[in-house]
Amino acid sequence: MSSIKSISDGLVLDAEQEAWLQGWLSKFGAWVYSGRLEKRQSSIIAEFMATVEKRDYPEREICNDDDGMLITKVVDKIYHIDRVAFTLLLLRYAFVSSDRAIARYYYGIAQPRQMIRRNRTLEYRKPSMATCRREVKEIIRSAEYLIYPHLYNTFKIRDDEWKKKNNSKNVLTSLSQ
Repeated sequence: MSSIKSISDGLVLDAEQEAWLQGWLSKFGAWVYSGRLEKRQSSIIAEFMATVEKRDYPEREICNDDDGMLITKVVDKIYHIDRVAFTLLLLRYAFVSSDRAIARYYYGIAQPRQMIRRNRTLEYRKPSMATCRREVKEIIRSAEYLIYPHLYNTFKIRDDEWKKKNNSKNVLTSLSQ
């Protein structure tokens, strides 16, 4: 099972935060899928994208390159915490895989482990597909919870720097007149 679930400790985003994050991650996923992420960079996402086959998708809304690079830096942090969670995020947002398709992938890589049966006995076995679906949902939710504050702060810092830069240009322009 993924280790990222224990880090977020079951905390979830509220509806507004989730909508904001999923909007950006969807645009980012389309940006990654389009191949705009430069291969010459030693990006973890670029390496992952090189290993999978592309499928045709209808045109999706895409973020610009500056936003894409900012989001890449934040999402790459998940890779260092938990590679399974990172892969599940890419499957959801870059490849627009359904929850069931992601669960099938997760089921395929799931290793047998000690699990509690309904009669409260411990047994060493591979998790069921239903268990994999629940775990995938929890892992993605946990990864999104961890990404949100970093991504929000990154965009806020960038916007503040942009405002300062524009304000200084306006001051210089008014002084020169």
